[in-house]
This record gives sequence, C-alpha cells and structure tokens, in this order.
Amino acid sequence: MAASKVVEHLLEYDDYRKFLQDYFEEQKILSAAFSHRFFAAKAGFKTSSYCLNVIRGRFKLTQKSAEKIAAAIGLTALREAYFLTLVEFNQAEQINKRDAAWDQIVQIRRQAEFKHLTNREQSYFSKWYNPIIRELAVSSEWEGDYKALAKMVVPPITASEARDAVKNLTELGLIQKIGDHYEETSLMVDASDVSPIALKQIRRDYIQHALRAVECIPRDEQYAAFTTLAMSERSFNYVVEVMRDARKKIMAKIANDENVERVYEMMFMTFPMSTKISGEK
Repeated sequence: MAASKVVEHLLEYDDYRKFLQDYFEEQKILSAAFSHRFFAAKAGFKTSSYCLNVIRGRFKLTQKSAEKIAAAIGLTALREAYFLTLVEFNQAEQINKRDAAWDQIVQIRRQAEFKHLTNREQSYFSKWYNPIIRELAVSSEWEGDYKALAKMVVPPITASEARDAVKNLTELGLIQKIGDHYEETSLMVDASDVSPIALKQIRRDYIQHALRAVECIPRDEQYAAFTTLAMSERSFNYVVEVMRDARKKIMAKIANDENVERVYEMMFMTFPMSTKISGEK
C-alpha cells in the first residue's frame, strides 16, 4: 500500500473518524485500485461498507475492529496504541473514561518527538501560567521579587516556577529587560498557526481554571453566561462569526489600556450538546 502522509501525522488527530476519512481520501488519490471494498477485504470485514459507516458515525468501532483497521493500515506499535486509545477517547460515554483515555493520549504524544513543532511553541504553551507571567512581568511592579510575582498568579505558583517562566519568556524573545523592568516585544502572541497539539493541554488547563472561577471567584469579579440554543448549521456559523468579531473588537479596545489592574482569561465557546436532529418540525 502506498506510503501515507496522513499516517505520519496520526498523532495530531483528535478524532479517529476524521483520521480514517483523510486516510481513505489520500489512498484513493495514491492508488486507483484502493477502495472501501479493497480495504474491508484486507482488514477481514465481511461488509464492504463497514468502514464507510464508521466514518459517517453510523457504527462504533469495537476493540477487535479497531485492531483490524490498525493492522490493515500497517500502523507501527506506537501509532497503533495511539489509534486504539483515540477510538476509546472518542467513543467513551463516561467522563472518567474519557479523561483516562486522554491522559494516555498525552503520554503517547510525549513519547514521540514532534519535530514540526518549534521550541518556541513547545515552551510557551507547555505551562498554563506562561501567558499570565508574560502579562504580569510587564504590567506589575514586582521589582525582581519572584515570590511576589508568583503570588499574583491565580491560583498561585511557586517562586521557582515564576523565575523559570521569566527566563524562558526572555529566551524566547517574548519579553525583554529594559533597565530594571520588562517590556513585551509584541503586543499579542498569535496562535492561529500553532499546532493543535501544542494548544490542547493549555486549553484544557484554562477550562479547569474557568470551572474554579465560576465556583470560587465573587460574581462581581467574573462574568459567565450559559445559554442553551436549538439552531441550524447556518445559525451556528453566524454565532461563530459574531464571536470572532467580538473577540477582535475587545482585543483592539484593550490593546492600549494604560491602567492595567489584573490579568484576565477570556473564553468564547459554543459546542454541540446533542446529536444532529433529522427530519422537519
């Protein structure tokens, strides 16, 4: 079977169905003989459309079926372990099982060396407090006291963590020391081209902090709104467009704020809480 770039980047996928879809589309381009029937026969499935139904979400993969697919693709031991764990993560209905599968995914990813990620990305997004320290280092009067700087972070980190963060941010060229104080080398850090792998853990960390904030921080010091909506895909796209526009406007508005008093984390999230509803009302 033809060499696969999709397989090479398997560890970047968060959805095994998307991986299979991309793999099938790639193989059809690489080989005219490739088809769902061809692959099903190679994997030992009796139904030629089995994988197609899995990709479309009609069927779930069993452990045995997932192993057959991994063998038919020719995955290495590491990638096979990743694929099987990804299947478990995507199909788990209980949160504790999803979390356990995700922890395993993170461990497998750490075993592999993602050379396409730069050291800058890996270092900056490896710790949730790096962006906070970057803002505090240039906006607060901490006067080189790393213990004081660490206590400003919510929840607080250690002085050694704060010291390492400032050192790394300086080496990465994200802040610079001017005299006895620090300044940012750029107003914003753009993560639009950063690999999803580098961002995955830090986003999970911030969501956990958001849950803590809702429960522990006074209501007049935080804003949280939760709305359940039934809408079409067209309406969803409109929501995304409005949220993106709002984010841009907020960032432009506060970019030149000279009276900084705190560091905030701002989130916009809209996600499905049901399967697709078929039929007409």
